[in-house]
Amino acid sequence: MRVLVTASAGTQRLLAAECGDLDLRPRRVPAHGVELDLTWEEIARALVHLRIAQRVLIRLTHFPCDGADSLYDGARAVDWSRWVDAKQTIAVAATGRLPRANSPSREAGQLTHHVFASQRVKDALCDQLREQGGGRPTVDLDDADVRVVARFHGDSCSLWLDPAGAALHRRGYRAESGAAPLRETLAAAVMRASGWQGKRPLIDPFCGSGTLLIEGASAALGLAPGRDRTFSARNWRHEGSELGPLLAKAQTAARAQAEQALASAKLDVLGTDLDPNVLRLARGNIARAGLKDQIRIEQADATRMPRPAPGTVLVANPPYGERMGGDEILGLYAALGRHWSTFTGCEAHLLDGHRDFADAFGLPWTNYLELSNGSLPVLLRRYELGVDQGR
Repeated sequence: MRVLVTASAGTQRLLAAECGDLDLRPRRVPAHGVELDLTWEEIARALVHLRIAQRVLIRLTHFPCDGADSLYDGARAVDWSRWVDAKQTIAVAATGRLPRANSPSREAGQLTHHVFASQRVKDALCDQLREQGGGRPTVDLDDADVRVVARFHGDSCSLWLDPAGAALHRRGYRAESGAAPLRETLAAAVMRASGWQGKRPLIDPFCGSGTLLIEGASAALGLAPGRDRTFSARNWRHEGSELGPLLAKAQTAARAQAEQALASAKLDVLGTDLDPNVLRLARGNIARAGLKDQIRIEQADATRMPRPAPGTVLVANPPYGERMGGDEILGLYAALGRHWSTFTGCEAHLLDGHRDFADAFGLPWTNYLELSNGSLPVLLRRYELGVDQGR
């Protein structure tokens, strides 16, 4: 089956490497993710084990689309009875670049927004099943049995099934988060890019709700992010119904592996922050992730923290200046750079979301990766601390 594993901007190559680690062979790496040809067993493996993926989608069809009518016709061409019946619930989501407003004819109907586009796909699906005498499925946007995704590419549309239902970044451990939470899938990408694998000490001096630490420790211990979550494919009754038992089997094995890893391993991982309230959130999230014995949390000022041991890896998402600006945030960056310049033999991987961060921080960086934190472009810069080198 043709499968698209979607990824946030800049993480595609990291996701492709992760797929390779799981013996899922990428066939192409476009801008929006990784394309693969997978069996049902491999789809189950991807859903349970992938960390960087936002969604795992199974392609149904691809067709030219210049407006609402061609969208409806293309969706009607799918035999929906293979996948869903009137006793199940459905949801349809639309994403991507819609056909240009001035390109369709009046008869074709313009697609003015994604909500209208999703409604046209839903109408096609429901009309077809009703005309076949099977009744009309109920829409459930929050917890549907079968979730359909319409992805637009300007003059074409592809329809996909989402066997996970909810987005894969929803691991289940983050019941609460701070004011500017880092999405779990992006945190997993940052930790993979840092190269930290659990053999060296790890510190996040701006740990917030603990997402970077949780994702890093989970990866180092081989804890599958989907081992405890609920997948909507467990409710599939028609084609693809074998995916539910395969998911159950993969999750059972992943839970057993996690139990063994947590019983035998001990990581050197520390998170610090000045705000005692976010530290409380971090401790709760870490406990829900099953990592309270692997990650330590302390209150500390990143500009005055004790010097880490040589070999320590620092990974952090420093504040971007939403709640402090001007000289105040630049002063924080400068103080950070002055203090961290004394950390001999350490390396730092910092998410840079402020245009003046690198200059104010003042230390030479060795390379960077362009990413996106929500709608905000950011750079993940790597620094070798305590050494004298030019940019």
